[in-house]
Amino acid sequence: MFVRWSFGGILIAALIGSIASYSMPAQAGTDSCVAGKCHSTMGKAKAVHPPVKDGMCTACHAVSETKGKSSKHPGGLTITLVQQGADLCTMCHEAKNTKKVVHAPIMGGDCTGCHNPHQSPNKGMLREPAPKLCFQCHADTAFKSAVLHPPVASGDCSTCHDNHQSDFSQRLVMDRSRLCFMCHSDKEEALKKKKVVHAPVKQSCVKCHDPHGSPNATLLTSTVPTLCAACHPNEVQSGQKSFSKHAPTNEGKRCLTCHDAHASDHRKLLPQPQMELCLGCHDREIKAASSTIRDMKGFLQKNKVGHGPLKDKNCSACHDPHGSDYWRLMEKYYTSEFYASYADGRYALCFSCHASAAFTEMTTKAETKFRDGSRNLHFVHVNKKQKGRTCKTCHEVHADTGQPRHIKDMVRFSGWEMPMNFIPTRSGGSCAPGCHGEKKYSR
Repeated sequence: MFVRWSFGGILIAALIGSIASYSMPAQAGTDSCVAGKCHSTMGKAKAVHPPVKDGMCTACHAVSETKGKSSKHPGGLTITLVQQGADLCTMCHEAKNTKKVVHAPIMGGDCTGCHNPHQSPNKGMLREPAPKLCFQCHADTAFKSAVLHPPVASGDCSTCHDNHQSDFSQRLVMDRSRLCFMCHSDKEEALKKKKVVHAPVKQSCVKCHDPHGSPNATLLTSTVPTLCAACHPNEVQSGQKSFSKHAPTNEGKRCLTCHDAHASDHRKLLPQPQMELCLGCHDREIKAASSTIRDMKGFLQKNKVGHGPLKDKNCSACHDPHGSDYWRLMEKYYTSEFYASYADGRYALCFSCHASAAFTEMTTKAETKFRDGSRNLHFVHVNKKQKGRTCKTCHEVHADTGQPRHIKDMVRFSGWEMPMNFIPTRSGGSCAPGCHGEKKYSR
């Protein structure tokens, strides 16, 4: 078995004659590699290379003798390796440089850069325990973060990375997403079952999470909403800089208050249907800067006939859930005043759905049913320089108990709950609020 490792057969006899002295385990009173003061500790560590354990020094080392030449080994012997670098290791071990991504030391044929070829107190005969060995080449900055990935915290780099080679980037042991799902199986199930999946999740978990360590909760690469702003700058900026700010965008969990970062069964990654989500907070009176926002959940429980958007349970048809430059987070201008002189811009939100001609034409027989003959009564009410009535003066903009055209039962005016006394008829109706006596109209 040693012929293949001799050099031209010249030293075969000397090699065979030296086996007892140089390849056998140390015995009391004998002269060998591990006897006396030479390699007396060899083979006694926790992890020992099998040839060393079996006393087969010549499995890796060749023995030669040069007459007249001094040597540190007994008998003037010269000890060399039978092969150089990784070629020696691959005599027994499979080559570790055949896949797409190979660890740099292996590319250089330097197996002993990480492994002691004889023995070691560390698993795999590593020269240092992981991750100390890894830090000889790789910076340990991420490993000093406040939040560490559990495999990193335990110092086990090989949970995610193959120490030698891989067909995946960063020498991952498998495709990145599959690797994450080995531990985070709940997320994998959600992605399979949910209707809406966040785009970065489809691409790679490390789009948002640092796989090693981070100063942020859940290993996020940045804080929320800064992280979200990388893809959603307009929404984040709106929440931070708008005149009217929605509290959840700037408090508590911020974006994550209303959105699931991974997957959901609802549009926009909402964790529940839109109206249910909104009413989760709007289930009580809320003190705003200039007024009090009503308990919308309680109001809708009593008033079940919704205005068009509310009928569709679509709060965001009128309100921007992030932030707005208009009162009450409105998508477009909507006056907060009881009286306002008419201008198209002041009705911008209402005109998103309703035709402006119903308010701008003095006479009509087509644009509105609120008319006396052809006299447009919408025009009469809104087109007054000082006391033009705005839409919310007479109409309930959220919901009611079933009044025609969402006409209010009562109107709050200067602290007074003023009754409207509206009575519809087949051809028109009558109205007798506190602001004027009974007036009838007929189309």
